[in-house]
Parts: sequence; C-alpha cells; structure tokens
Amino acid sequence: MKDRYFAMRAHFLDREVNGECFFKLKELEERWFCSLKNVKRILHQFEESGRLTYVPGAGRGNPSKLTFRDPFQKEVEDFMKDCMENRKLDQAAQLLRLPIPKSWIAKATSDIRDMFGLKRGTESKDVLHAFITRDFTTLDPLKVSISFESHLIEYLGDTLVKYDEKKDTILPHIAHHFESDGDKKWTFHLRKGVFFHHQETLTSKDVAYTIERIKDSEESSHQWLAEDIETVECPGPYKVSITLKKENPFFLRYIASSNFCILPANQAFNEEEWIGTGPFLLKERSENKLVLEAFDHYFLERPLLDELHFYKVSQDAANIVDFTVQHPPTEEVMSKHEIETGFRFLMCNLRRQTVIQHASIRKALYQLMDINRMADDLGWEHWVEASSFVNSRSSPQKKDSETILSLLKEAGYTGEPITIYHMHYQKAFEVADWYKKQGEEYGLNFVLHPFTFPDFYLRDIDEKADLIFMGEVSSLDPHLSFLAAFYNDTLLFRRMFPVDSLQWIDGKLELFKQEDAENRERIMMEIEDHIRKNNLLLFQHHPIKTRTFHPMIKDVMFHSFGHFDFSKLWIPR
Repeated sequence: MKDRYFAMRAHFLDREVNGECFFKLKELEERWFCSLKNVKRILHQFEESGRLTYVPGAGRGNPSKLTFRDPFQKEVEDFMKDCMENRKLDQAAQLLRLPIPKSWIAKATSDIRDMFGLKRGTESKDVLHAFITRDFTTLDPLKVSISFESHLIEYLGDTLVKYDEKKDTILPHIAHHFESDGDKKWTFHLRKGVFFHHQETLTSKDVAYTIERIKDSEESSHQWLAEDIETVECPGPYKVSITLKKENPFFLRYIASSNFCILPANQAFNEEEWIGTGPFLLKERSENKLVLEAFDHYFLERPLLDELHFYKVSQDAANIVDFTVQHPPTEEVMSKHEIETGFRFLMCNLRRQTVIQHASIRKALYQLMDINRMADDLGWEHWVEASSFVNSRSSPQKKDSETILSLLKEAGYTGEPITIYHMHYQKAFEVADWYKKQGEEYGLNFVLHPFTFPDFYLRDIDEKADLIFMGEVSSLDPHLSFLAAFYNDTLLFRRMFPVDSLQWIDGKLELFKQEDAENRERIMMEIEDHIRKNNLLLFQHHPIKTRTFHPMIKDVMFHSFGHFDFSKLWIPR
C-alpha cells in the first residue's frame, strides 16, 4: 500500500497547499489501475491508518479533498531512514522512482550511496547495485536494438566465435576451432562441457536451432545476419557445418555478434527466464528491477562479482546518487573519462511528404545546429563535435546562421509546424528546447514530442515525426556496427532515409564487405559524405562519459556500447 500512497502524494505534490489538495477520483482510477470502488476503499484504508482525511466531493463531478497529516517531505525522509536502517533496497528504489524534489533526496545522499553501490553481502557475496532511469526493453536477441540491453545479452549468452577489438580478428569461443572450404562452407568444432544456465550441455543441435530461429523469424531486426546462410548441418554432437549462398568475408563477424548467442533447442525462448551459457544468469526480472547472478558453471573464467542488481529510479535520483559510487566521506572517488563509441544526431524523416523533403529546409536546419554554441549555452563541460560516426573521422563543421532566412525563403517555408521527437529525459529536453528556441528566431515552428525507448520499437513515430533526436552507439566491432546501422530495420537509418539513398548505400556496403580494413574506412567516409551533402541527418557530437566509482573497485574498464565490463570488476578483501 505504501507504493500507492507515495505515488499519489507525488502526483498531487504541485497542487498541495498547506497539506490539502483537491482531486477527481478518476485520476486515482487511472493511476492505480483499479475501479472506482477500490479507489474509495484504498482511501478509507489510508484514512484509518491516520495518514490523511478524505472528504468526498459533494455531488457528481465535484472534486474531493484530501488533508494529509504530515508534510510529504517528512514522510519521504522518515521512510528513507527506515529503509536504510533495515536495508530495504527494493522499497528505497521504489521511492527513488517517484518525481520528488532533488533536495529531499540530497539530504540522504551519503546514506543512500552507502546502501547501494558495491557491497559485501551475506555469505561473502560481492554485489553491485546500479541504477537505470527508464523502463527495461526487450532482451530477445532477435529484437534488441538498444545499447544497454544489447550489452546485457553479452553477459547472458555466448557466441560460436568472438571478435577481438585489439587485434581486429576473430577468435574461437564456444567453437574451439573453425575452418572454411572456399569461404562458402564453414565447419565449427564445439567445446565439450559447455553448460546452459538450466544445467543442460550445449550441442550442435542448439547451434542449429539458434541459427534457424534467426533465419525464420518474421519479427527479427537482425535477420540480415543470417540471410546468406543456405543450410546448417550437424554431422555430430560437437560439429556444425554451415553452407552459405555466396561468399561473405564478414560471415565470421556476423556470427560473433551477440544476437547470435546460442540458445537451448529444448526450451522455447522466454525473456522472463533467459537461458544461455553466459557468465551471468538471469536471477530476477520485474518491471523495475533486474538481477544477474554469476554462473558458477561458466565454461571460461567465472565473474569476480557475484551479483548485479539494476533498479529503475528517477533521473533526479540517479543524478544525485551515482550508481557506481559507494564511499565514506573520508574516501576520494575515482573517475574515468571516455569518448563514447558513437554519436548524437538529428534524424530527418524523409519517408513523409512534408517540408523536410526540401533540400533548402535541411540546409537551414544544418546551419541552425551549432553544437558548440549549444554546448556553451547548456553548460556542457566536455564534448567533441561530430561529422562522422566515430571521433577519429570527425572534424569541425562550418556554420553560417546568416544564410538561414534565405534558405527558408528558397524552400517556400511559411511557418508550417515541424514535429521534433526527442527522448524523455532531462538532457534530451534541454537539447530539444534549445533547438526550438533557436528556430523561433528565424520563424521555424518546431513542435516537441518526448518519447521513450519502448516507443522507439513501435512504428507510430514514423508517421508523425519530421525530425528525431537520437544516438547511435557502436559495439566492440565498429565495422560490423556500421553495417548494422543500415541493415537493422529497427534503427532510424533504415526507417527514415530515402529509398534511393538506401539503395546507393546498400551498393557501397556490398563492396565494403569484400574489402580490407583500410578500404572499408574509405567506403565509410564516402557514405558519411553522402549523408552530410544531403543532410539526411545532422551530426551533433560524440558524448564524453564520466564514470565515478569507489576507489576499491578494481579493473574498471569500458566494454562494448560504452558500458563497464562487469565480468572484470572486483573488490579486494
């Protein structure tokens, strides 16, 4: 009942005056997902507990009134104190999901940090408690297209082979050896004694099942990874032969993708009971919490941490209580700065017949996107201007705001609304608001719409958005990620680039797959040049991420998609 009570108080916070607020019962019906009868029953229970006084509205349609016994801030602080004294992490995280003022959380920051962070638990367990500020999305290897969830899959499952970013080569993994016969037939020899999380051993049938699952699925965002596969044969329990329709020098890199992690053939895939062979297994999953536990029977080195707990909290709570920090006041926190292996951009939706189709409009939008001025106005400490998918190919872009009005006139723009979609978190709101205000100076009528990651998987925004602020993050294999950006039909490139540009890009990517690393870089530059010349998207910046952590946490390294390598973290005893 406490979760409903606090959610109600947070919802009514802006209208509460001297402990009183007026409301319609319909509001609580929608917020609590229950009937009017149950709303009244719950309010009477709160009244009986002494928390409040409830006065029903006099007559149909008139507002009801609540009078609260204690100020909300006092109730929040008392509840947090009880959570900390009794180690109620789940309940504390539940409260931290609510939109309550930062100052109320800040008063207990050090205590909250002490409760979360990296801890030694019962039975000498080392547990990392982490925060996420949004809903968890799919963990299905067929569908996942968000970097954090893609990163988690790398810990839950394993692939036949693995990409080594330091040597830019493919190494054995579940397959201890592999060979090819003319680049169209590949044979993989599997390790013996590789256990799934449900204690069954992996065989060639599981590999065949996984490949067929990707090939045959009509809902897969990653079917392109298996489209060149003709047949899969299992000559023995530890031997798999894959025949391709045509030679593909990128094939080994394809199957090194985490989307090709091997799943058991004897059990239908279930996101709630994720079964793979990875170093961590899924111990618990709910709407607001995810727990991974080290897999003791992992066929390679066991993780040094025992459990990872991810809690969903509000953005304000996450900003104040950094998820990797748990330190007494006498200790200094450590920091790591890393340029994200990706970039932020403003996508132009060129599948809709709107003003965005006019090249001059997009040129005007490009001139308006002055990332250095944006960073200065918004008080960013670190940023790197982007003109490419990766920092090493980026260079400063010349902007001339004096040409904007003439470009808009050339396009015949007369103030039509231009819808901009952006992510539903604080920094995204700030960026979108800044761009909207800049546009207003030139008569551009931007209409802003926030959206969430679950919304991203839906196609409704394709029919409504003219522009979308978004980001692209690379895995450890930048060349495979470049292909995925254009081949994955869940990502915006495939959804919103014009058909003729995609056809041209697809032709370039076919050449890309046949070339060596140096020539692949050249083709990537050609594609990026095409994007810039046509302003298919507007490059913004490469974020610089700063991570702070307890000085006792050892071997902190960034892994794929710019996240920590959880399998290497440890704490000395």
